[in-house]
Amino acid sequence: MDAGGFIIDWNRQAEGTFGWTREEVVGRALSDTIIPPHYREAHLRGLELFLDTGDGPVLDQRFEIEALHRDGHEVPIELTISAGKVGEAHVFHAFLHDISERHRSMQFLASQHAITTVLAEAETVEQAAPRLLCALCKEMGWEFGAYWTVADGPVLQCRETWTVSGLDLSGFEEATRLLTFKPGEGLPGRVFTSARPEFIPDVVAASNFLRTQEAAEAGLRAAVGLPLLAGGAVYGVMTCYTRGTRHPAPQLVEMMEALAAQIGRFLTILSDRSQLVERLQQLSLTDELTGLPNRRGWNEALERGLARAQRNDEPLCLALLDLDRFKAFNDAHGHPAGDAVLRDAAQEWKRLLRLSDVLARYGGEEFGLVFPAWPTEHALAVIERLRAATPRGLTASAGLAAWRSGETQEQLIARADRALYEAKRRGRDQTVTAS
Repeated sequence: MDAGGFIIDWNRQAEGTFGWTREEVVGRALSDTIIPPHYREAHLRGLELFLDTGDGPVLDQRFEIEALHRDGHEVPIELTISAGKVGEAHVFHAFLHDISERHRSMQFLASQHAITTVLAEAETVEQAAPRLLCALCKEMGWEFGAYWTVADGPVLQCRETWTVSGLDLSGFEEATRLLTFKPGEGLPGRVFTSARPEFIPDVVAASNFLRTQEAAEAGLRAAVGLPLLAGGAVYGVMTCYTRGTRHPAPQLVEMMEALAAQIGRFLTILSDRSQLVERLQQLSLTDELTGLPNRRGWNEALERGLARAQRNDEPLCLALLDLDRFKAFNDAHGHPAGDAVLRDAAQEWKRLLRLSDVLARYGGEEFGLVFPAWPTEHALAVIERLRAATPRGLTASAGLAAWRSGETQEQLIARADRALYEAKRRGRDQTVTAS
């Protein structure tokens, strides 16, 4: 470059790096050719400073910066500038090379590290999704991201968004959250259907982009859609946007596709783990023999029922039912027959109850029931229907208690238990209502 800032020589490697031939660029201003707009003012000031004072802070220093390709995308380069003279005229030589591959490798490693950190800390998909979206966009240099999953319809619905700090993209974000896409429709829908990434160099110029106005107002241009694959199926879609021009280099798309695949596998693991935890939790609250809630499940249901009754001033009844002379039946017919009686009783009694009523195996041959009923005569009628349906010719005794406002769970159970004991004392096969 000469002292006026014009290109005076351009070798073959520069042609390959920037897309301009020597014939096209010799005589052009360097600032208009390979210097991105946000660096041009600094470039011109630096040139003036050197010509005025001979001082050039960047001269003979090796540093990294972005340069501009002919098609508009920025290329990371490593650069050293030296100054010389031809006669009395200053000339400048730049020795540079494209370090895109190095940058991509560093971005990929940083992204993998950020994603792995989320994996190690998150327990659910709901916790992980916004953090994974942030990690992918932030480390890969995107300024806005959205995470899409399938909702009823089926349609793709935006579940999470992320915006780089300090940037107001609220208009585009609101439009994104309000939109839904059918499979094959829009960027998320096309990526979902094809299960392949899609790159859009300029969404404002794209004919099939549905938020053109909002994107133009936000200054967004390049976009990429990435499928999150799990077991060969698309689990969800991530879409990323930036205001800058991006070249759809195959290496960039491949790298983001690999990161999306990693995220998809992780979300699958999290989902499976969440389902397993939920299943284990359900098993911990369920009696294996009858399929009813066990003592722990009963306590949780009763706690919820009492809280609702207290909050809404609603009636609540609790009953304890016990199969009469069950031990004698077991001794006479064997434990398998006894287990069958317990299963049959659970099935018959549950069939006579409403979905809001909670029947549980309280322990051994004893069952607990919590249900809303008022007055007490209505509750008593429910218990009598259950006792009449006791299988295998057996009978049952029951203790019934209606909850009193302010009464604790323990106090309510104790009154029902005393009523059951009284029913047994009176000769069994009857229901006693607690005083």
